Amino acid sequence: MTPRILLGPQSPVANLRQAVEALGPDGPVVVISAGWRDSEGELDELREELGRPLEDLMLYRRAERIFAGEPDLLGLHRERQDKLQELQALYRVRLGPTITAARKLMRVNAQQDLLRLEQRAAIAQLRALDRHHLRRIQAIHRDFDARRAELRIPAATAEREAVQHQLAQAGLVLIAGGHVAVLLNRMRLFRLSELLAQKPLIAWSAGAMALCERIVLFHHHAPQGRRDAELLDAGLGIVRQKVLLPHAKTRLDWSNRKRMGLFSRRFAPAACCTLDNGSLLHLEGDRLVATAKSFAITRSGGKRVVKPR
Repeated sequence: MTPRILLGPQSPVANLRQAVEALGPDGPVVVISAGWRDSEGELDELREELGRPLEDLMLYRRAERIFAGEPDLLGLHRERQDKLQELQALYRVRLGPTITAARKLMRVNAQQDLLRLEQRAAIAQLRALDRHHLRRIQAIHRDFDARRAELRIPAATAEREAVQHQLAQAGLVLIAGGHVAVLLNRMRLFRLSELLAQKPLIAWSAGAMALCERIVLFHHHAPQGRRDAELLDAGLGIVRQKVLLPHAKTRLDWSNRKRMGLFSRRFAPAACCTLDNGSLLHLEGDRLVATAKSFAITRSGGKRVVKPR
């Protein structure tokens, strides 16, 4: 079974070194830090923390070089991103009233035998909207891949083969956090999902989110006001049946149990698991073998400790 360790933010206290030592990598340790964008490749603190050499795949900078030399690919990439952004805006138009209705039904007082079925129906509509949105997103990605395959892009092909060769030699891959959409786009651009699925992985924060089947954005205490959780994109699908929630301690409103319960039921059967500073989820394949400081949101809106199984 291929090991995957998922961690929360590495500040103020880092637990990355313990995770690396637990896996005891046999071979080079490579890093994907594209989510840091302009800070990509600045690994001095990470090297000092781990006490070992690290190689950064430099996906963000490689992508910028590719786009500079392959205008057809850049145009196709921008077209896809524009479509995804427009689709996200349309999804929010439908999401607002759908989730508002479900939330109201979670709070209303009525005969339980009548109310229970209406709550289930409202949550089912919310799930159906998310599934529909995910299918639309996946269709846009498939169209991009099909049209990309028709392009003659030698610079992009050479860069991709170099990255995949470097990754193939790795004994362990570290995937840092940062901007989750940028990170995910760069890993997709270099077609790394199949290779990553075969490698021991340690990912934290946004890096852990990118490995899941669905990327869910959430922030109950956003500076611009309350925001509803929204499905952003399909992830790489390496980690299954989990919605990962970095910075959950500050971003989730645990005092509102009905809202939290709706969150849990909306994304079921996936477990909604928190990833705060000090959290750890150690998977061997799909089996959870070790955990620390991670909680799953229950159907009733409470929290339960995530335990190995």
